[in-house]
Amino acid sequence: DTPGIGPTIWGSDGSKSQAIRQTHSWLDTRDKGAGWPTLRQEGPSVFKWVSSSIPEVARRAVAAAGLELKDIDAFIPHQANMRIIDQLVKMLDLREDVVVGRDIADTGNTSAASIPLATDRLLREGQARSGQVALQIGFGAGLAYAAQVVVLP
Repeated sequence: DTPGIGPTIWGSDGSKSQAIRQTHSWLDTRDKGAGWPTLRQEGPSVFKWVSSSIPEVARRAVAAAGLELKDIDAFIPHQANMRIIDQLVKMLDLREDVVVGRDIADTGNTSAASIPLATDRLLREGQARSGQVALQIGFGAGLAYAAQVVVLP
């Protein structure tokens, strides 16, 4: 009866498309006999980009939902690595009692699945509860990103 999913703020920074990339396409593998494609990442470049760009994306998502950062109960970012998560928490200056998804410690970087897996774990383990307001934000290859505020189920 009440909206539980805020507007999505999304985009990409194509100027840094090589920061996270695949060595070659699957078509090259099939058509030209190239080896198995692998992912490559320029870690320092990605960390700098996340630190300089993603906090503003998060703020825009919260504002689009008609809220302020003080209204957020849980922060569930893409589980890229603990250093990035800690940097985002610091830069967003979240309340001390905000629950932060840190599923990376046990499951690793599960790519696109990391946010729903971290959300499920927070709910299953009772760290977060139904009805709380969560900021979820993802980013990855091509330096694409998306953020959204949701009411936890």
